Parts: sequence; C-alpha cells; structure tokens
Amino acid sequence: MMLPKQTREWLQSPISLLVLLCIFITLFTLAYQPRKRLDIDLAAQSSEKFLDHFYPVENGARWTEARSGLWLPGLGGGNLSWRVGLSLSGPRPGRFGIPAHVIVRVNGAMLAEFDARNQEQDHEWDIRPWQLGPNGDLLLEIDSSTFKSSDDREFGVSITHVWLTRSGGIALPSVRGFLLTLALVGCCAALLRMSSTAGLIPARAMGMADFLNPLRNTWAWILVAVWLLIILARSWNHPQAAWWLQTLTFGLLLITALIWLIARVVSGSLTRDQVLRTLILFIIAALVRIPFDFGRGYEGDIASYGKQGDIATYIALAWKTVSYGIHSAYLQVNGSPPSDNPPVLLYPFWFLGWLYEQLISPLFGRTRLGDPDMLRFMLRLPGLAADLVAGALIFRVLRQRGSISFNTALLAAGAYLFNPALIFDSAYWGQTAAIHSLFMLLSVIATDRRCYDWAGAALAAAILTKPQAIAIAPLILVLAVRERGGLRLVAGAGIATVLITAPFILAGSEASVVQEYAQTMQYHPFVAPNAHNLWWFVTGGQGWQRDTNLIGLVSFRIAGLLIFSAATLLSLILVWRDRRSLFLVAAYQTLAFFMLNTQIHENHLLAMFAPLVIACVLDRQIWWFYGAFALTSVANMTLHDPKLFAWLGYPSNEIYGGPALAAPRWFNAAVQTLLFVAFTARLVIPLAAELRLTRTRIQA
Repeated sequence: MMLPKQTREWLQSPISLLVLLCIFITLFTLAYQPRKRLDIDLAAQSSEKFLDHFYPVENGARWTEARSGLWLPGLGGGNLSWRVGLSLSGPRPGRFGIPAHVIVRVNGAMLAEFDARNQEQDHEWDIRPWQLGPNGDLLLEIDSSTFKSSDDREFGVSITHVWLTRSGGIALPSVRGFLLTLALVGCCAALLRMSSTAGLIPARAMGMADFLNPLRNTWAWILVAVWLLIILARSWNHPQAAWWLQTLTFGLLLITALIWLIARVVSGSLTRDQVLRTLILFIIAALVRIPFDFGRGYEGDIASYGKQGDIATYIALAWKTVSYGIHSAYLQVNGSPPSDNPPVLLYPFWFLGWLYEQLISPLFGRTRLGDPDMLRFMLRLPGLAADLVAGALIFRVLRQRGSISFNTALLAAGAYLFNPALIFDSAYWGQTAAIHSLFMLLSVIATDRRCYDWAGAALAAAILTKPQAIAIAPLILVLAVRERGGLRLVAGAGIATVLITAPFILAGSEASVVQEYAQTMQYHPFVAPNAHNLWWFVTGGQGWQRDTNLIGLVSFRIAGLLIFSAATLLSLILVWRDRRSLFLVAAYQTLAFFMLNTQIHENHLLAMFAPLVIACVLDRQIWWFYGAFALTSVANMTLHDPKLFAWLGYPSNEIYGGPALAAPRWFNAAVQTLLFVAFTARLVIPLAAELRLTRTRIQA
C-alpha cells in the first residue's frame, strides 16, 4: 500500500499528530453518548467477567459471598448522575431464619443498608455526579450476612440482574479508555513496523514519535479502520467493549514488550528470511506452551487442593503481597503463614496479582482468598517469558561465534525451546524453574565475556530466585579471582542484592529474608524428594527418608556434600585449565548438584539445559547427553505427576515414592546415574590424558 509523497510527508509532520488526536477525541466522545440504560443479566455467561466473588448460576440467579462485587470499568459519564438498581432476594433456611442484612456500596461509599426479603425485590439508588470518577468506573459492592450450606459454602443473597440509568447531558469519555485505545493502536503500529517490508526486526530503534503517531507508516490506515470498529463496538455494548479494550490492550502491551526484548536479544545481521524463520520458531514455542498454561498446574503450588483453606502457594503469595506489600511475605499476617519462596519470585507474583486486581477483581486483596482460573493462568506467564528469552540468548551467544552458522544456532534455540522437560515444568506444572535458569544462564554468559559486574548481579538474582543456583557460584568466583574481576563481581552482586531486597530493608524486615535462607535445609530434609538421582538409585527408591540418617558415621546429607565437593573440585580444575569449556562445565556442575546432594526435587535438573545446549553446539559429540537427559528429566517429573496417579486410580500420596510405579522410577534413576557417570568420564578422561602427557614431557 503506497500513498502519494505529499500525503506521506504530511503524515510525518508534527501537525498530523495534533489533527489525529483531535479526530480521536471527537470520535471517542461521541462513542459515549448513546445508550442511557445498561442492563447486566447475572445469569448470562457473558456477564461473568464483571462479577467478583459470586457463585455459579443457580436457577437463573447468582448467590453472593460475604462480600461480592460488580466491576464495570471505563463506563464514562462520570460527570453525570446515575441511578443503579438490582433485583435481590435473601432467602434463608427454615421458617424463622434471620433475614439477610445487606450493605450496598459504590466505589467505597455506602448507598444503602437494609434487610433483604425472602422474595425477589427491586432496589434503586442514586449516584451523584463524579462519584464514579473521571473514568466512570463502577464498583458495586454487596456485603451481606451469610449462612452455610450442607457443603460448607457460605451464601449471602441471590441476585438476578443489575441495571444502570444515566441522566441527560453530555457524557465525558473515560480518560483511561482513551489512553488504552491509543496504547492499543500504538502497540499494533509497533508490531506492524517490526514486521514491515524493511524487515521483521527494525533496522533502527523505534522512536517515541513513531509510537505516538502510528500513521507514520501506511499500514496504520488499516489500524484506523480497526480503531473505528472498536468505537462502534463500544457504542453497541459498552461494558463488554470496555472490558475487552482494557484486557486486550494490557495483553498486547505485554506481548509487545516481550517481542521487543526477544528482538533486541537476537538482533544482528540477519536476512529477512532468517528473521522470519526465527520469529516463526519463537511463535510456535509460545503457542505450544499456552494451552498447557490454561491447565490447573501442580497441586499445592499453582493449583489448590480443592478444599477451602488449601489455596495454592503462588496464588496465596500474590494475594498476600497485594494485600499487605511484598515485605510481608516472610511474616505471619492475619493467619497467612510465612512464604518459603525466595525474594525475586515475589515480584512477578505481586505484579500479576496487582494487575489481576486492577483489571478483573478489585476485591482481590480485600476478600477471602479464592482459586481464580485467570490468575492461575497469569502466574504462568513469567515462566513462559523466561523460556523464550533464554532461547533468544542461546541463539545470540552462538550467532556471535563466527564459526557457528545461522541454521545451527536456530537449531540449538529450538532444541531448548521445545525441550519436553522445560515445557512440562513451566507450562504444564506452572513451576518457576525457568526464571532462575535464565538468571544462571545470564551469569555464565557474562562470565564468558569477562563482564564480572553483570555476572555478579545475575548470579545474585539467580540465588535470590532459587538457592540451588549457588551450584555455579564456585566457577564464576574462581574465574573472577583469576582474571582480577573479583571486586567487580562482589560489587555487582551486592548492588543487585540491595535492590532486590530493598522493600524488606525499608520495612525493617530484612532479617526475614536471611532467615528464609537459613531455614532452607529444614523445608524438605529428605534424601531425594522425588529426584531420580544417585540417592534414589542407592536407596532403591526410598528417597523420602530423612537425610540425617547415618551410613556408618556419616549422614546422607554429609555424604552428598562431600561427593559434590569432589565434583566441584573437578569442575574448578577443568575451567581453570581451559575457560573455553565454561558452558560445558557449568552444565556439569548443575547436574552434579542435582545428582549428588540430598533434598533435591525432580525439576532441579532443568537449569542444566541452557548451558548444555550451547556446549553441545561447540562440541557436537555430546548432543546425545542433551537428548538423553531431556527424556529422563521429563520421565522423572511424569512419574511423580499427581494427575497421572489420579488418572491411574492410585492414592495421591503415591507421588512420594510408594509402591506404585516403583520399578520405572528406580530404573529412571539408574539411567540418570549412569548418564552422570558417563558425563563425568567424558570430562575426566581428556583431563587425565593431558596430565599424563604433561608429566611425560616434564620427565623427558
């Protein structure tokens, strides 16, 4: 699509932005004028997105909890008076039940307080001008006394529908809605610009003017048509269009940011065909994960046990940090126990919880904690993003080595992105191993480039995400000392630690972070909690026995630390003699941490795959290690998957090492132990040969 030269020049002039904004404001204001009455049928499935803490539909109505809400953001017309009404009844069991006492609030201000009748009755109240704010946001809260049903659910009152009537006059549009619409068009323009005829990744960085004025490229004329359709949709069904506008816009903002980050990581001298192939690879990798992200995930962490009070840990942390602040995570607050998750993970939990509260559930931080499907999906997104960014880093590291072709680098990134063990953990289970694996990879990459300040910062972030990231610390430290980067390493780690723990320091609760790490070994003091490592093999599958038991005079824990120390010494010798083996040795060190220590879980091996896939490209004779461990790792997690045991009809506690599937578990542990021995031999044999050659030369 080509426009005349004079038209293109005018579109690129500053006055075009002013004219465009005037047109947008006029159309947007007109879109808020029709439809003075809005009806919300609570029994309709399309209305469910507006409801907060309501029970499913029963007999054409919905029951409230002790506190429930109707959330209609971006209605506009906040300058006008409104009239809100609802059809409500409060039947109670028995002939002489106490009437339901109801309090109705709008945006925190009380509208009415009354006792509900057993029969349905219409209620209406006036809302004064500007009570809905400049955006016309309506939060209708219904607090009521409750009664318990036979299944221990607490019911408040029954509501069939809600309606809103606006007074006459010109309605001012929602300010937030206008900004969201501009952001939506701007994101579309940014994505189109990145996929324009100049290449899917722009040759130059996009300026702020390009983002604010999407009509600088001809594709934006299509966006104007899309934008007008959005305006038309808002006029047709205002609440639905407003909800979808904010949801799509925030979703597109996150997608645009992720694509921009990946594009920045993989950018380089790529042809358009290469860019297209790279983009397709990452899109397919994301699409493969998304269906799994909608699942319930691992019970206890991302999914609840199905009983009231047994709420998933990640959802509970999102609720707690939103309600009381990040600094409260390691404190006992209102019956919520201290978290056993390190500090870095608290930030995505808090942010996504806050976003969920702003967009979907304004009562999230002020009501009883539930098990919302949307929040469960949102909490999987950091793992998805971490997997994709790690794949992009692998591609970049290999592309920057002149001897590695584009196809080889893309194959390596694909091998990582489509590793079944990684998909199983971050998407199907919804776990967070991908996040600390990304920071560990960043630390190794920075060390490889002798950027020890960034290596220290990434290592600190990795350890403050999961303690097992400490496995690679000796390698980075010894190279930093050898190459006089120790001070930079410590400075980078110190600054990152202070920044990450700043909320706790400012709140005076930094001791709670230290205590969290001091108590790490007390959480699961067992030999092998579902990890098919050396100890699961040695004990014949009895991994859930205490690791303080003795083998003669030495406990399992001490024995594991001693053997791991020997493996670490081997790693240090290898990387000292040849720093080019850093990625291979980092992978081995992570594997040794999993195989030799006690208290290890089934997914603690996954951080090995990122440095290992890079090492496999540099030494193609070890690709079979990567493939073998990908299969044994996913087998390890599958053989302890709660859903598998439920499907097979076994008791849920069988996932902890009972007789069910004991033979394949032990066999998988035996295979992983043999693979570890082979990996060790792969490192030791060349080292031994080199030492013999050196000794022969000295003797000669």
